[in-house]
Amino acid sequence: MMRIHCFVLWLMYLDGYFSANLTDVENLYSTLLTNYNKDVRPLTTTNAPVYVNGTFNLVGLKEFDEVNGKFSLIGFFTFTWIDSRLSWDPSSHNSIFTIELPETKVWVPNLMIGNPYDKIGTLGKGILPVTYVYNGLAYWSPGDVISSGCEVDVTYYPFDTQNCIVMFMCWGYTPEAVITTAQTPEIQTAYFSEHGTWDIIEKELKSHLDSTMSYISVDIKMKRRPAFAVINIVLPMVFMVILNLLVFILPVDSGERVSYSITVLLAIAVFLTLVGDNLPKTSTPTALLSYFLLGDLILSSVICLIVILGLTFHHRDDSESPVPNRVARAVKFCCYRKVCRFKNKTAVEAFNENAGKKSKIPDDDDDDDDDIVVTWKMVSKCFDKFMLMFSLLAITIQTVLFFVMTMQ
Repeated sequence: MMRIHCFVLWLMYLDGYFSANLTDVENLYSTLLTNYNKDVRPLTTTNAPVYVNGTFNLVGLKEFDEVNGKFSLIGFFTFTWIDSRLSWDPSSHNSIFTIELPETKVWVPNLMIGNPYDKIGTLGKGILPVTYVYNGLAYWSPGDVISSGCEVDVTYYPFDTQNCIVMFMCWGYTPEAVITTAQTPEIQTAYFSEHGTWDIIEKELKSHLDSTMSYISVDIKMKRRPAFAVINIVLPMVFMVILNLLVFILPVDSGERVSYSITVLLAIAVFLTLVGDNLPKTSTPTALLSYFLLGDLILSSVICLIVILGLTFHHRDDSESPVPNRVARAVKFCCYRKVCRFKNKTAVEAFNENAGKKSKIPDDDDDDDDDIVVTWKMVSKCFDKFMLMFSLLAITIQTVLFFVMTMQ
């Protein structure tokens, strides 16, 4: 294709060098279009197909709508083919080597989008000229904002990668009549402008030919830039769940524990709604972020129940309902073991000091359990410590798993 470009530019230079006048160009225009039928494809024999070779220049990504599956890009093709009916002898026309003819007056391939998003349309609006070389070589560069459907996979959102394919084919022509081929698989990006959300990692122009159709496809593989979603969705959710854990540090007598935990629960529910509005309304696949937010919502709900249960322990009357022995032993072992040992050691050291001698401090902690009477408030305090550690561990595991699974 680069050789064709150079060849056309060289012929244009020759046209400028020999400088044919307007009359010569008009005469050639009339000669070429006289008795020319634009509805008949160029052919030498009815058994020979027309080969339409193309390259694609990507100008930019206009839109990618994950919710509706709409993919829009801006670009233009460069197509070449041979139309022997529009060839001439330059020596007979004052050395005119190239001429531009209106798109509406000559045959051009009726290339259409094979997988359109909303409506089927053809490339070219009838306003672009087609450049012809004296040997019948046609040179046409239609461009447009191209919109197609794209299957969206948001499983690893916001670290997802999307593959979108835009197909172009000559509707109404079989491969025996017109064959479209990619001149080169490389997509040109000389005029490309970067997109703020998506980074193109792979791009290729492919040719497809079978017994029923011939088409070319623009294959785009792009990766999301995750900074926006991480800063505005993921990190606020993590911080919000961490704030939820502070309910176990909030003093019980303040009377704000239940309202605090419910407020955080509602905030997480709002975030879950916001994320759902920006994801496809399908069940296959479902974003891992949705499961992550659902897990935070469930954990926050469990924390609300735990807070209510802890308040029940705290306000229970010890005289009417004493702490069961098994619960008291568990509380002493988990939360007050060091306190009991410290008191026991202090008592033994005081006795030894009064006796004027040193003795070995017993290591047996079985007798320490009788030194403290466990109340329901102590049970509530120990319960809060244990649930704080358990919830922190659950949040850490959930967050680590989310980032490991989505950043693969």
